Amino acid sequence: MIAFKHPEILFGLLAIAIPIIIHLFSFRTYKKVYFHSLQLIKNIQIEQNSTKSKLKELLLLISRIGLIACVIIVFAQPYIPNADSPQSHTSGAVAIYIDNSFSTQAESENGVVLEFEKKKAQEIVDAYPNDTKFFLFSNTANSTEQFSRTSEEVKNDISEIAPSPNKMLFSDVVKKMKLCQHKNEILLDCHILSDMQKQTFDIQTVQDSSLEITYYPFENGKPNNISIDSCYFENMQHIAGQTEKIMVKLSNNTDETFANFPIKLFINDTLRALSSATIKPQSIISVPIEYNISTTGIISGKLEIEDYPILYDNSYFFTYFIDKQINILNIYDKTPNKHISALCKRQENFALTQQPLSSIDYSTIANYPIIILDALQSIPAGLNEEIKKLRTLGATIVCIPSENIDVNSYNTFLQNFGSQRITTKDTIKTAIETLDERNIILKNVIDKSANYNSLPYITMHYKTDNQRNNATITLQDKEAFLTQTSAKNATLFFFNAPLSTTYGNFVVSPLFVVVYNMCMYVSSTNEIQTTIGNTSEISTAKLTTDDALHIVKPEKNIDIIPHYRNDIQTAKTIINPMNQITEAGNYTLTQKNTPISGLAYNYARSESIFEFFTTEELQSFVSNTKKIIQPTHEITALLKETREGTPLWRIVLGAALFFLTCEICILLFFDKLLLKQKTNEKFAETGQKTTFVYE
Repeated sequence: MIAFKHPEILFGLLAIAIPIIIHLFSFRTYKKVYFHSLQLIKNIQIEQNSTKSKLKELLLLISRIGLIACVIIVFAQPYIPNADSPQSHTSGAVAIYIDNSFSTQAESENGVVLEFEKKKAQEIVDAYPNDTKFFLFSNTANSTEQFSRTSEEVKNDISEIAPSPNKMLFSDVVKKMKLCQHKNEILLDCHILSDMQKQTFDIQTVQDSSLEITYYPFENGKPNNISIDSCYFENMQHIAGQTEKIMVKLSNNTDETFANFPIKLFINDTLRALSSATIKPQSIISVPIEYNISTTGIISGKLEIEDYPILYDNSYFFTYFIDKQINILNIYDKTPNKHISALCKRQENFALTQQPLSSIDYSTIANYPIIILDALQSIPAGLNEEIKKLRTLGATIVCIPSENIDVNSYNTFLQNFGSQRITTKDTIKTAIETLDERNIILKNVIDKSANYNSLPYITMHYKTDNQRNNATITLQDKEAFLTQTSAKNATLFFFNAPLSTTYGNFVVSPLFVVVYNMCMYVSSTNEIQTTIGNTSEISTAKLTTDDALHIVKPEKNIDIIPHYRNDIQTAKTIINPMNQITEAGNYTLTQKNTPISGLAYNYARSESIFEFFTTEELQSFVSNTKKIIQPTHEITALLKETREGTPLWRIVLGAALFFLTCEICILLFFDKLLLKQKTNEKFAETGQKTTFVYE
């Protein structure tokens, strides 16, 4: 069925009446001209009858009617509608989504994928009339995406689209387009330009027919890519002067083996370590890197590799904090342990506070990362509840029982850290037999070649159940002397015997230095990194509630005021930059211009997995396969044909030219040909040969 873009112009066909009227009413006047008595001309004139005149006028009428009709139909723009063309094509509103995630930085046969997407998006704009309303979407957050643009405006915006660290699921794109359609009360003709990466293009979850969507799958050449996926510390206790060990997780997304692949470690912008690794095809490995750290405060780290062409996942940032001064709270019953006091007061980085149990200020306990319960006969319920709260703060609890204890109160306390329970009291003299030298608090405490027969002894200890797997120091009777257990973020070191010379010689032996290592066992509960777009969590101990927080990076002139809230249950502050951070790197959290903590933001690594939907796979999710257009086609012409149907104006214009040519030929040659034929016939009859000139 033929349709017209401008059917109102067809009223112009009434102009066909003009040549008809002229044909019916001849307005031509004749004038008689008398010739000499030439018998030849007279005979020709006589024989020319009305048949010739009528035929000529009829042919002219037909050609003029055809010419006028064709010209009018051309301006009405006839076409054959496309049966698959949706109704929304006449809405005058178009939504375009350009996938500008990091995976579109890869090279393809047509150049960089993102640049090819932008070029084809411009062709989509050209396929629509100038008065069309356009809505542009991408992975970059934009407050104006719900507002329409003109064709020129949207072309400028398309040219300015740059790679974005933000990732957006296809289902979220559909939600935004539906919101735009509902908010503006229009029907949208939607175009999705993407490399269809499986990690983010969740087309299988979208079952919505309210949008008319056309898909443009941009083939992404699968590049060779090695990425740093994450890093973590085996030990979260960071002490100035100790050797740190960080594990670097690498993935090889290629089909090649890379041998002796270099990995660089920077600490506070200084190269501190260089390692290498061999990684097999399509595999993931963890590489340990050791380094020494002597500074305190905020430690900003960066891991780096060299890999092309995907660059965004070649760096990984992390941060942590080393306290310059460790606050230790020693809670004692009668008198403080002089051995512990002497050990702590000799250390410049220890700030020891000693308080009797009878006058303890429970509100200040959360300010101490190290708490020593020194020879308490019982553990009150109030103190037990406060220590229970400290489990989320990463506190270290050192518990030393007295010679006579309230077993029930101690067992209630131990339940905060597992199922360990005190059962009986043993007064038989026994010596320490084994040490778990793998434990950080025992490293470098005693030489491996030392004679274990010289280890200290004790004359009384408490027996516990469920303690063998947690034993750090074991006695000759196979009972534990020191156990280490954890609950949430807190750690409990529990001595099964009093620490005094009355009950053994442990406090005067070299092994007593493990108490010093326990005091250095400050576990950091802050995240060492987070992903751009996510929130961060830090301890609330150093924050006040009245002053604003700032996320700063002076070298980039970045100063952001984030949204934050305090979580009472976890004693954490949740930091939300509200999408203001777009570049990976190390930042500093400050309050009143005072550094509080480091924040490390990294790009999401989901873009590093190069798995894409093929056109065949995409067709299984799209009911109308004509809605999948290969970007290599001429999109402007293809969309116009899809939107407008098959145009017929060229054919009609050709017909108009044909009728015009016919009219000209009739006017120029019809009389000559017919007159010449009649004259020749006459001369043939008379046998005369005469040249006749007709002017």
